Amino acid sequence: MHKYSKEIPFPETKFFTSIANLNEKEELDSIPSIAFMGRSNSGKSSLLNALSNHRGLAKVSRTPGKTKLINIFRTREGFNLVDLPGFGYSKASHKEHKDMMKLLEGFLNTWQNLKILFILCDSQREFPEEELSTIEVAMEKKIKPVVIRTKIDKLNQSEQHRVRTDMETSMNKIGVPFRVFYVSATTGRGVGELREFIVENMIPSNKGV
Repeated sequence: MHKYSKEIPFPETKFFTSIANLNEKEELDSIPSIAFMGRSNSGKSSLLNALSNHRGLAKVSRTPGKTKLINIFRTREGFNLVDLPGFGYSKASHKEHKDMMKLLEGFLNTWQNLKILFILCDSQREFPEEELSTIEVAMEKKIKPVVIRTKIDKLNQSEQHRVRTDMETSMNKIGVPFRVFYVSATTGRGVGELREFIVENMIPSNKGV
């Protein structure tokens, strides 16, 4: 257990299936789900592994942005974790980036029973406008948007303050507050709080894991 992690257990989670496009989802979206999106190198796979306490759950690519499939993981408590393909920042072409954004838009428009959309962003980068637009779209569709600023351990105190100010500015831009977590998959900082948030929102009456 990392020194920053709260002792919050997470439901046993296993890989369930992958789909290449939304036409293959069939009944997958009938299960309550939380989804994770982020640009290449946002640390999404590392976070999923830390969150589930399962080092090999999501593959950490040496070529960020390589994953093009929608990966579905199922918890023992019956809700799904949906790992969306990374986009941007990678060597993907403009067309690939456009295709990824189209897939994300389609996902938000068609995936039933999506409860929370986690939007990951490397703390070392500014929060992009596209992600801010995604937050607004999620809110319109009654999906709870949650921002996760990853790799917070890479920043000193003044830089961390800058990131928090950046998020306050983003909230002011859209005029609506949203939840933000500052997390490090390496040190475990913020992971326990994130687990607690998911358990409280996805497990009825928090009956335990």
